[in-house]
Amino acid sequence: MEQKTRNTNEQPTAQTVRIAGKEVELHPEHPVRFACMEHVDQEIDEYVDQFEAAPDTYRAEDVEDETLDKRCRVCGAEGKIALLRGKGM
Repeated sequence: MEQKTRNTNEQPTAQTVRIAGKEVELHPEHPVRFACMEHVDQEIDEYVDQFEAAPDTYRAEDVEDETLDKRCRVCGAEGKIALLRGKGM
């Protein structure tokens, strides 16, 4: 059976992140994660299971924070979708 390695590096949860030119305040207990298109459904399901809340989704390229690791947590490919929880969303 093939075992996939998971990028277990949780993104540090910032208080705000700039998305498409707007500052978005984040819930501190919910991390920012990224997923490739192949694994986005799996990552959304895992986010909901782990945090009991559906993540807000954005195009990864719209997240203007170069300190975040924008690789897919499942396969390490370039993340296309950002998963996070913004306050007031």
